[in-house]
Amino acid sequence: MSKIEQIKSYEGQNLDTIFFRPMLTGANAEELGIKVMYNTPVPTTLHFWKRNGDILRKYTSSGWSGGEPATKLQKTINLSKVKAEMAYSAEDYFSTVFELIAARSDVNFEDLSGTELEEAETNLFRASIAESIRSTMWYGNTLRSSGVLGTFDGFLKRFMDDDCTEDPVSGENAMVRLGYIPNHKEGWAEALLKQLWDNSTDQLRALRSEGQLAFFVSTDVYNAYEEELDGVAIEAAYLAKQSGREALYYRGIPVIDLRLSGYASKVAGDMPTSFAFLTDRRNLALAVNTSDFPGTEVRMWYNPDVMENRQRAIFMAGCDFLFPELVTVAFGVGLVGLESQISENQFSMIAGVEGAGEQLCWVESFYLNLINPSGEVVVEKEPMAVSAGSISYDGDQQVDHYEIVAKSHFGGEFVIKGLK
Repeated sequence: MSKIEQIKSYEGQNLDTIFFRPMLTGANAEELGIKVMYNTPVPTTLHFWKRNGDILRKYTSSGWSGGEPATKLQKTINLSKVKAEMAYSAEDYFSTVFELIAARSDVNFEDLSGTELEEAETNLFRASIAESIRSTMWYGNTLRSSGVLGTFDGFLKRFMDDDCTEDPVSGENAMVRLGYIPNHKEGWAEALLKQLWDNSTDQLRALRSEGQLAFFVSTDVYNAYEEELDGVAIEAAYLAKQSGREALYYRGIPVIDLRLSGYASKVAGDMPTSFAFLTDRRNLALAVNTSDFPGTEVRMWYNPDVMENRQRAIFMAGCDFLFPELVTVAFGVGLVGLESQISENQFSMIAGVEGAGEQLCWVESFYLNLINPSGEVVVEKEPMAVSAGSISYDGDQQVDHYEIVAKSHFGGEFVIKGLK
């Protein structure tokens, strides 16, 4: 036997219980680190009942005065219809599937037509779909011209699209969005995590005691932070450097590497490849639906005309966040060679840009703000060219330091704060 010819199809109840549910529930869902909503009714809606503050009253008389109705907050996750398909040469497919079951002692190699073969094929396709969903929920962009990771908008795209304004009805704070320069000085990764924490809203910081906060970071930030921890001159740090660390933490909050560096070159044209954000895990939700879309199925078969084994799946998926005030995000801006000088009436700066452009291509323009000792903006520089060189500005007001504001193609602004 050198090829697998049996047709396998999952629909209805089997599609749910055999194929998708094992991938999106239990330990597999926990590995994603966020809330997973599987087969919730469409439209899929996130719900939250807001606490009404002090509801206690003095017991001084009979009767009830009545309380204010609880505030219910909702946000609908827009699900996109997606399809997955893969094709293998018959020989390669057989070898790959055989390898998955070769180590098992309970397999009858004279007859591979049973459940062992079906399970191996299912696991192979399921793992590919799971990875595509995982990468798209972070880096997804439906406007991406290449179509790569473009089936639905991911969290980073939604963070960039947010207008970062306070809700005029509820008065809730806006998302905090910052910029930073990767690898510009020693200790930059820890400084970045501190900046995220220090600039977070009071609502987000208050949730630390519930144990659901997490720093989600790109691999360069994670590796830099780990190296900084290795450099601490204490015995515990030396031992951790020798034996490795199971996880990294900052102020008791886990630092999670999203492991997306393999996709950096594919998304560098419209998305930052260095980033970090702090949020509550329950504030992020991934929704997958296989029950409310006609024609949803998973099918695996052999095509003798081209001697290929093919796999196809149809379902719905999408992701979103609930509260912008529970997100503090920072995106890397590829400025290098920063030098500045502030004199009595003049400010000058020399800034270069990264040649590769991966950290910079999402930036449309830079703005320069000069800040006085009271923290007020005293000078606003017109947009700087992306290929900025020397910049000088004559002003009459006292300047203490400057801020660089990077404006993305999506309209969002990212502030690199406190550069002296």
